[in-house]
Amino acid sequence: METSPGTTFDPDPDGLLDEYLRMLEVRGASAATRRSYGADLRQLREWLTAARLTVDRLDRRAVRGFAAELGRRGYAPSTHARKLSSLRGFTRFLAERDVLEADVGAGLPGPRRRRRLPRTLRVDEVDRFLAAIRGDVPLRLRDRALFELIYGCGLRSQEAVDVALEELDLGQAELRVHGKGGRERTVPLGEQAAEALGAYLERGRGRLAAAARSAAASTPGTPSRMSPLFLSKSGRALRTSDVRRLVVGYCRAAGLDDASPHMLRHAYATHMLEAGADLRAIQELLGHASVATTQVYTHVSGAHLRKVYDRHHPRA
Repeated sequence: METSPGTTFDPDPDGLLDEYLRMLEVRGASAATRRSYGADLRQLREWLTAARLTVDRLDRRAVRGFAAELGRRGYAPSTHARKLSSLRGFTRFLAERDVLEADVGAGLPGPRRRRRLPRTLRVDEVDRFLAAIRGDVPLRLRDRALFELIYGCGLRSQEAVDVALEELDLGQAELRVHGKGGRERTVPLGEQAAEALGAYLERGRGRLAAAARSAAASTPGTPSRMSPLFLSKSGRALRTSDVRRLVVGYCRAAGLDDASPHMLRHAYATHMLEAGADLRAIQELLGHASVATTQVYTHVSGAHLRKVYDRHHPRA
């Protein structure tokens, strides 16, 4: 595309990048996925601008050139792989819209990724972590309920903060969870998680919700149809950054190395598997789209394997 001197070059005059992101939303991609892909495609836009190339002129040479630029920037393999996935998704979209005659991103190889096993916590370490959350004040009751729920149900931190009060059924000991890709699942509540949630609802959440009502009275607006289960001291819904901060604090109080909320989810899966749970059942409980994702937990501890061997092998 030719531009006259002084004219700003637009590599996407038809707004196809934005149209692609809107399509992802319609198809149920999570807000986090859309943010990541949006950042990746803004990077593509910048590269196209520098190359004086419009999206409808993308070819395999240009796609390989952008991929090579990503490789030179030294991203972590997982980040690099996601950026290439964003690119492949966009070129597929362009081909489906007949903007391009062929999907020029198909078959573009990704970086070689080392398969890293998730770091997890032993059962006794989880016990120490939860025991560090002491006290009967609303925030401590909330924190105990939050982490009993994350470990007891194998939740992602985003899933935990997204839980609405209306999605918790203590009578049936069940919880409805909104997972990645818009997938919903219902998970059972364990006895200790249900007990901690009951204490939080009885003696903690009401006092935190009062702060929210006070704030809403001073700044009226449209009330939400769903009430977040976990509230901050000011009455707003918790954020994942709050959960990460709390994990670090309680790990230090328990004398553990700093952990992450996801390590409690890993611990849930590992401990269930070590106790004999079926891999397919764990896949459903975790909300994994593919059992291949769940199979990483088949690498259980050496100590557990030794116990299994000693218990079952005739020559042990």
